[in-house]
Amino acid sequence: MTNSFGIYVHIPFCVHKCSYCDFYSFTKYQTEDFKKFTEILCAEIGQSHRFLKKWGVEPAPIKSLFFGGGTPSLLPVNFLATIIQALEDQFQFSSDIEITIEANPETVSESFLESLKLRTPVNRISLGAQSFSEQNLKNLERLGSRESIYRAAALLKQWGYVNFNLDLIFAIPGQSESQMLEDLVEVASLGPTHVSSYNLTLKPGHSLFSKLPKDDFVADLYEKMVERLQSLGFEQYEISNFAKPSASCEHNLLYWSGGDFLGLGPSAASRFYKEGVFHHRKQWSDFGKYLKQTHFEEVSFESSTQSQTWLEATFLELRKNSGIDLERFYKRYGYDPSSAKQFSLFLKEGLLTQEGNLLMLTRKGRLLADLVTERLVDV
Repeated sequence: MTNSFGIYVHIPFCVHKCSYCDFYSFTKYQTEDFKKFTEILCAEIGQSHRFLKKWGVEPAPIKSLFFGGGTPSLLPVNFLATIIQALEDQFQFSSDIEITIEANPETVSESFLESLKLRTPVNRISLGAQSFSEQNLKNLERLGSRESIYRAAALLKQWGYVNFNLDLIFAIPGQSESQMLEDLVEVASLGPTHVSSYNLTLKPGHSLFSKLPKDDFVADLYEKMVERLQSLGFEQYEISNFAKPSASCEHNLLYWSGGDFLGLGPSAASRFYKEGVFHHRKQWSDFGKYLKQTHFEEVSFESSTQSQTWLEATFLELRKNSGIDLERFYKRYGYDPSSAKQFSLFLKEGLLTQEGNLLMLTRKGRLLADLVTERLVDV
């Protein structure tokens, strides 16, 4: 049975590097770097297709194509169009393919959207709002503003991009519960079909690390966030993601359901399920090395062990509100999470619930998802 398949393209360019961001990106580049990057990426597309064929993988039609970053909306649209055409020349696109590009509000202009509409089949935009509070945006070192978010959302709808996502961050140092709830009301007023809301995480040594709120307050914020978004018509389908009916992100679902994805561009990751285990590949997080790459195989795939595959699959699939179909999971991976020693305890403690073949985290369980997952794979 062919696995579902998607492609992630990493565009590393940024106007400004926010201190909390762990993704590989950089701000020092020349205009001519866009052309060079596109040429290397298109070569990589052809090489990756040949490699997969040689490796014995015949991907299904692409269900999702996702341009992430960095700030992909900084790449001129003519280069985006060239990349999409190169992909279509090598891989089959599904008739209902979802093509998403991430954008920061300050990079969304009328000329950008007009060109995007005329020259590409992009049909979904993911907009990095993060917060509507000027103080919180300042704490996050964001260049955007409340006004730029409103302006960008209005332009998206004006140019027919009604299927758009707004990214938010909560548990920002100094953020009150009322501020977070107000952010959600403002989000709903802009009319997105999807909202992603992530808990701010920082590494020790960051200037704000010691000011992060306590776990109990973060858990309370999370519970209030879920309740408010649901009251505003967004259904939770994953721990941090909410959507209007039929507007869940295809790329997210592919990732959490154990599908195959090919990562292209510097720092992009790939994963394929083959011969009973996951195989991973992570590109160099170095633009210079990436530009010098001559063969896709220069960074090899690494095979997970069976237990690592069980752990990854359990962790990812439990994140979805729909949970794990135990029968399907066993047929695919050869492991039954309900056989774990602490399974009955998790049911009794209200961290898990089971309905027929479906195993799901409860709202309480989502707060302890990592712990539950680790103990469901006790091999």
